[in-house]
Amino acid sequence: MLTQLTEMELFQLGEQLRAEALAINKNITYAQESTDPKLQQLYTRIADRHRGHYEILMRNAQNFAQQRQF
Repeated sequence: MLTQLTEMELFQLGEQLRAEALAINKNITYAQESTDPKLQQLYTRIADRHRGHYEILMRNAQNFAQQRQF
């Protein structure tokens, strides 16, 4: 079943992708700037979690775009 996303939902999806990308970049920077190995690990894990969120959102957006073409 093809679900249509509204303009607002597409806007919100884009905003969430940008927020996840920002969170990834911030936590990578924090990991690189930290001198404490435990904090480096923590920031890296947080960045990885946000990367997972980003990838899920992107896959869903791509699937929607492919369905919409047919």
